[in-house]
Amino acid sequence: MAGAGAATGLALPGTARAARTKNLVVVGENGNLNIVTPGGALLMYYQEQWQTGSGGFLGPFSRGSGFDAFGSIASCGVAYTYDNLYVCANSSGVYGYYWRNGLQAWAYGGAPAPIAGTTSLGWANLSKLISGGYITPELGYPGGSIFYTIDSSGRLFWHKYLGVPGEGGSWAANSGTQIGVGWEGFRYVTGSPSGAIYGVDSSGNIRWYRYQYPYSGVNVSDSWVAGSGNVIGSGWYGGTYGYQTVQAAGVDFSATVGADGGMYMVDKNGNLRWNEHLDWYGGAAEWRYPTGGGLIIGNGWM
Repeated sequence: MAGAGAATGLALPGTARAARTKNLVVVGENGNLNIVTPGGALLMYYQEQWQTGSGGFLGPFSRGSGFDAFGSIASCGVAYTYDNLYVCANSSGVYGYYWRNGLQAWAYGGAPAPIAGTTSLGWANLSKLISGGYITPELGYPGGSIFYTIDSSGRLFWHKYLGVPGEGGSWAANSGTQIGVGWEGFRYVTGSPSGAIYGVDSSGNIRWYRYQYPYSGVNVSDSWVAGSGNVIGSGWYGGTYGYQTVQAAGVDFSATVGADGGMYMVDKNGNLRWNEHLDWYGGAAEWRYPTGGGLIIGNGWM
C-alpha cells in the first residue's frame, strides 16, 4: 500500500534548517496519524477505534520521502473521508499535498503544490502551524479544511482550504484573517472543528478557548466565547509525563461516541497516549482520564 514519493527530489531554495533528531508526529483526522522520520520519510497510520482511543493501528504505510525539507507540517481530514490534506511550510513558501486514499496515491503527481508565500497574510514570520479539522458547509459558507497559524509576535490567524492543491484548490474567503493575539507563550497549540482551541503553557497548564466562527473566519466582538482562556488541567508540559507534543484527534460528526475533545500526546518516554476533553463546547475541566495522564495506546513514537 505504499504511496508515491511525495517530496522525493524536492529541491527548493533556502530550505536549510537544523536536522531533526526525533520523529515529528502529525495528527490528522478520523484516526489518521503520521510520523515524519528524521530522514524525511512519511509513515501513515490509522487507529481503528479512534473515537474512544482504543483498538489497534493499521500501518505503518510508507507515503514517500523528502518531508524533512519542511519545518512545519499539519494534516487535516477532508469531508470525513480517509483522504488527507497536508500543508507544509519552510522558508521558501507554503505547499500542499493531497493523499487520495481510494486511489492510494498522491494528487498532483506527488509534487509539492505552492499554495502561499512566506509574506502572504497569516504566513509571515511563522511560529506555529495548526490543523483545525474539516468543517462541513454552514450558513452559506463552503466546507473545507481549517488551519490556524501563529506568527512570532503571537498573532493568531484563520485559514480554510477548499479542494485539492495543484488541481484547482484554493483558499476560502477570509483566509489569513487575524482572530487573536497573545499566543506566543504557548508550548503547544491545537484545535478542533468545533472551534475549540487548546494552548499548553510553560507551567504545564492547558487552557481552553472556543472560537465561534471556525466556518467563516470572521473577527467580531463575540468571536471568543465567555470563559476562553480558562485553565482546564495541569501536567501537560514537563513534570511526570513530559509531553513532547499535544494534538487534537479530529472528529466525525456521524460517530455516536467520541467527539471534538479527543487528543493524542507523546510523553517523554515516547509513549503515545490518548485522552478526551468531555466539555469541549463549554470549557469545564472534565476529562475521560485524569488530566496530564491518559491511556497509553502505543510506544516508540518519538
